[in-house]
Amino acid sequence: MIKAVNNTEFKLILIGNPAPNQLAYYNECKKVAAENITFISHLPQQELAMYYKTAKVHVLPSWFETCGLSSLEAAACGCTIVVTDKGYPRDYFGDDAFYCDPADTDSIFIAIKKAAAAPTNELLAKKIQQQYTWQQSAENTLAVYKNVL
Repeated sequence: MIKAVNNTEFKLILIGNPAPNQLAYYNECKKVAAENITFISHLPQQELAMYYKTAKVHVLPSWFETCGLSSLEAAACGCTIVVTDKGYPRDYFGDDAFYCDPADTDSIFIAIKKAAAAPTNELLAKKIQQQYTWQQSAENTLAVYKNVL
C-alpha cells in the first residue's frame, strides 16, 4: 500500500503499533514511505473513530481477511472501502467496496483512485450499523449454540 501511494496525490495515514515480531518490517515501511505518508501509534477507539469520520477512503489490502474489523468500523463511519480480493470480504461488502490484489501495487492504486472518486455510500454505513454490530454477533453466536445444543 505504501509503494502504491508513495508520491501521489493521496495522503496515507497508517494508525497502530507494529507487532513486536515485525519491527524490522515496520522500520522498512517507514524508511520507504514518502512525505505523503504518516505513521501514528495506537489510538484509543474514540480518537480512531474521528479519523474514520474525516477520511474518505479506508484501505486494507491484506493477504487474507474474514473481514477486517477496521474495515467494518470505517464503513460504519462512512468511509468508502478498499479491501483485499483474498478471503471473505465480499461476503460482507458485496458490491459496496473496491477490491484489490495485495500483491499488485497498480491494483491497489487503481482501487484507491476509484474509491476516492466514488460518491459516499451511505447505504453501506447503515448496513454495517444494522447487521454487523457486537450485539448482532452475540445474538447470532447464541442462536448457533442453541441450535447445536
